[in-house]
Amino acid sequence: MLNTLPWSSYLLILFLSCIEYWFHYHFITYIRQDLTTKQKAHILSLKSSLTLLLIGIYFNYYYFIAGFSEESFYNILKTKNGLNFGILVVLYFTAYLIMDVFIGRTEYPDYMKVLSGNFHHIVYTIVNVGSLYFGVYPLYLLNMLSELPTFILSLGSFDKQFRNDQLFGITFLSTRILYHIILTWSFRKHSLYFYVSLAALGLHLYWFHGWIKTYGISTLWKGKCHKIKKHDKIKKHDKIKKHDKIKKH
Repeated sequence: MLNTLPWSSYLLILFLSCIEYWFHYHFITYIRQDLTTKQKAHILSLKSSLTLLLIGIYFNYYYFIAGFSEESFYNILKTKNGLNFGILVVLYFTAYLIMDVFIGRTEYPDYMKVLSGNFHHIVYTIVNVGSLYFGVYPLYLLNMLSELPTFILSLGSFDKQFRNDQLFGITFLSTRILYHIILTWSFRKHSLYFYVSLAALGLHLYWFHGWIKTYGISTLWKGKCHKIKKHDKIKKHDKIKKHDKIKKH
């Protein structure tokens, strides 16, 4: 359990972070008034995912330097003031979750009704608070490398020219499934972390299964979208029907 700062300090940091996200969203929509609802829905996630990805690299670097030893990892963070920094990161992440729900309810409500919207944000707000309360947030922040596919998805949704389904699938598989499994098993002695991490893994597997059904597993190495193939099949089917009609005529 954390006792380095009073909870009122956490609430103040959280509040200021929420204000910062609010100004960021309205600044972007002010200078880009031509944005679609879909683009607006990814403004905050672009900012949050990139920030958390860079922070995930930071924490994983020290985990690597520590020789993948949990004890050494914590000791290094203590000397680098990384523990206090980690608290700020979790609060900043929580601010994103809160503001995405708050802004999304009026600006892009349809995008918040999906599993990755309101439900996801509420659950992860609880997870964030729990990681701070039980002091396992440094381990939790190692998982922030999994924000890479989120950033790729958000960037592609905001600007179509950056969309890359193959890169998204590869990074999702490598970070949200494979690396997630490694971290889950490595810190299995923390029962709460272990079970929450398993639940998150189940969600990631569900999402990845849906992605495979949509685009096809071959997209991972060929980069070809299953939707295109399905469209081709429809065109081919229409040609066959047309040919049959001609023959019948």
